[in-house]
Amino acid sequence: MKIRKFTEEGHKKWVELYNEIFLSINKFVSNPRAPGDAIKKGFTKELKKKIEYLKSNKELTEELEESGNIEPNKEFKNSYELAVHIDTALKNYKYYEITNDNKLWDWLALIFFDKIFVPEKMRGYFNYRYVLDFDWRFSMRHLIRGPWWAVNRYGESGKIFTYTSTYQQNDALEQFIKVNHMREMVVVPDIAMKLYFNKKENRAIQGVFKVQKKIKPGSFARLKDKISHFSKVMNLWEMNSDEIIKILPPEFDQFKK
Repeated sequence: MKIRKFTEEGHKKWVELYNEIFLSINKFVSNPRAPGDAIKKGFTKELKKKIEYLKSNKELTEELEESGNIEPNKEFKNSYELAVHIDTALKNYKYYEITNDNKLWDWLALIFFDKIFVPEKMRGYFNYRYVLDFDWRFSMRHLIRGPWWAVNRYGESGKIFTYTSTYQQNDALEQFIKVNHMREMVVVPDIAMKLYFNKKENRAIQGVFKVQKKIKPGSFARLKDKISHFSKVMNLWEMNSDEIIKILPPEFDQFKK
């Protein structure tokens, strides 16, 4: 099927529906950080029916004529595969034409809802995961737009931010997007992939992106510090990832292949 986007009315109904889902779940939650089976209890049969009805109502959507086809029932191993699938279908559109189109990203959240809303496995259920919030603190937490942004901007290196399951947020992406100057340096995700990605396990090395009071040597937090320092004394924009990795201090040797 071709990609569609909500009309104004359709988007309003989606926002209202997911808020209804959120409130239904919240009634069973005692600890938002560990909702347990509250998500499963709160996502009732009636709400499931409303999701399916909204999916099928084409009067509330419009087609993106230049889009490729997507497969909502396809299985995706992780957010990277889902993001590549969507990015490929949107290849005829320029970044600026779609990046802030909340009616597009939220329609995709609805169509792939079964992939990004898995009550038996997920822990988070806040609105910004499914309804795009343009507040800079939350915009990349959208489970469709966030991974797409990483893949669209960084290609295969974006896997360091999207290796997690489709229903999970990625800690690495959370940390990375907070640093403005690093977001613009497309070489940084490539460095992170070469240092921190475990190809055998198809995921980041555990602990390297974890936020801790005592920063671990060679961790991503230390990489951010070194990139910031180097950028003040040399032109990193003219260097590739291997060249930058070579000048990193010995604390990073444990991650160099």
